[in-house]
Amino acid sequence: MERRAAALPQRKVFREEVLNAIRDAIFAGELNPGDKIIETFWAKELGVSQGPVREAIRDLEALGLVETVPFKGSRVRTLTEKDIRDNYSVRICLESKSIRDAIGQLPEQGLESLVRRLREILEEMDGFAGQGDLRHFTECDAAFHRAIIDATGNLVLRRLWEQCNMRNWFSVSALTDAESLKQLQRGHQRLLEQIAVRDERAAVSTIEDHLTSLMDGFIRGVQP
Repeated sequence: MERRAAALPQRKVFREEVLNAIRDAIFAGELNPGDKIIETFWAKELGVSQGPVREAIRDLEALGLVETVPFKGSRVRTLTEKDIRDNYSVRICLESKSIRDAIGQLPEQGLESLVRRLREILEEMDGFAGQGDLRHFTECDAAFHRAIIDATGNLVLRRLWEQCNMRNWFSVSALTDAESLKQLQRGHQRLLEQIAVRDERAAVSTIEDHLTSLMDGFIRGVQP
């Protein structure tokens, strides 16, 4: 029993490592929509059995990054216009709520801490935008939005947002032109300034406009 109990946590670690490796390959464009996820390849590549690979693929499927077709195996999911609209309609609701809660409920010290963290992230975003570093820019983008979510202390909100944001990272990595990074960074700067002065109406309007604009851009990117 002790040996079995020790094996379970190790299997979980392998599963998370495999998930992260495949996810990173998708975000980096090494795996493209429609590409097959071959269990034997990833098992050999990462030095694990096929069990953790199979489990990681199921997790990625739940996150919307992978789909499994009967008798054909698993492949990177191709996003449709409906996928994007469904995803963003939920994300807009979640992020609007997080901003209202942060502005309306955080004490002064908590808001100041959030603003400092957002400024730090924006400085990194600015550097990556100047370098045209799309991958690291999107990591900062996710960190910026995650910081606002985390400031609310709402773990359910965080979990739901993570599910939406996984899909959005895929979209950003695949569809955003590097020349637009500076413009995106300025939008985040405006949102930061509105949060800092507790301008709830303006901040909610900014996040809704920002996410709607991204949604429209991604939809154009997947249309034939």
